[in-house]
Amino acid sequence: MGIFTGLITLPLAPVRGVTWVAEQIAAEADRQLYDENHIRRELLQLELDFDEGLIDEQQREDSEEALLERLAVSQQRAALMREDDQDG
Repeated sequence: MGIFTGLITLPLAPVRGVTWVAEQIAAEADRQLYDENHIRRELLQLELDFDEGLIDEQQREDSEEALLERLAVSQQRAALMREDDQDG
């Protein structure tokens, strides 16, 4: 980027900064949402909560289904990333 372009786009710097922060937050949230270890810990905690009577059967089934869907997506994403690494 040249000096002239830099000066002209300088007023947009705060917008670029906010955009970068938002992208970082979104990437971290996505990483945590689809982290297999995190999902497995949530499944374990779900079973413990059910065993202790903190949640009923329906809540356990609903939550388990959602967690298993996230786990499947996580595994698909991991497979695609491995495939991309092998291709590139």
